[in-house]
Amino acid sequence: MEDLTARDLRAATDQFAQLIQSRLPLELNAAEPWPVLAHGVLARAGSLLESLTLLAEAEQEADVQVLLRVLFELATIFCWIAISPEEHLSRWAKWSAGRQLKVHNDALQYGIEVLSPSEINELGESEKPLDLVKMALEIDEYWPNHSPAFRPHPDDGPKHILTFRGFYTTIFRKSSTVVHSDLVVVDRFLSLPSPGAVEIHWREVPGPRKDFPALAIPFMGFLLIAFSKRFGWPGEEVVRGITDAVLYRDAP
Repeated sequence: MEDLTARDLRAATDQFAQLIQSRLPLELNAAEPWPVLAHGVLARAGSLLESLTLLAEAEQEADVQVLLRVLFELATIFCWIAISPEEHLSRWAKWSAGRQLKVHNDALQYGIEVLSPSEINELGESEKPLDLVKMALEIDEYWPNHSPAFRPHPDDGPKHILTFRGFYTTIFRKSSTVVHSDLVVVDRFLSLPSPGAVEIHWREVPGPRKDFPALAIPFMGFLLIAFSKRFGWPGEEVVRGITDAVLYRDAP
């Protein structure tokens, strides 16, 4: 990962974009929510990956970390829903309803009515979202039995960092410092020109940080492999043809 460049990321991003554009636009039956959701996530993932790649090319590393976290969360939610689409999609809809109701209720104190009574009724029952860690663990338990691209995260014994639970720590947690504007965000714009002096720059200062924008490639791959298992497109071999060419380019 340390050797991958913005050029490598762009090559994979363009291939994923071509793949998605070969599938979309697509007209679907509105009465079948799972295919609609899945294809909407596909479009959203492609858009996020393109934005992330543009920021990587502009060397905006902190902003890349923000979008990498968003892409990881999207891939996690989708792969979790794809485990049991009918059951999990229903729960996901209830989480969405809860968030919309929270916005509505907070806005009422300012005299703003976000949702009409009929819209509130249409939202139906709400539910507190499942913790992302629990989703990651369910993914690590289910998907390794259906694709060798996924690794298990056993309860006992050594843990592998290249799992969704591992990525939660290395990506989601690490990027929290940027998303929530911790001190490290400011550090990215500072340099020490001389003893006792600090210089503030208008753009992020490149440095030896453990930022790996190219992790967006496997996240997109995981999402598309789960998509393939449920919709028969584009096929795991096609997806891995893109990801493996970059991630394992020096392997025999």
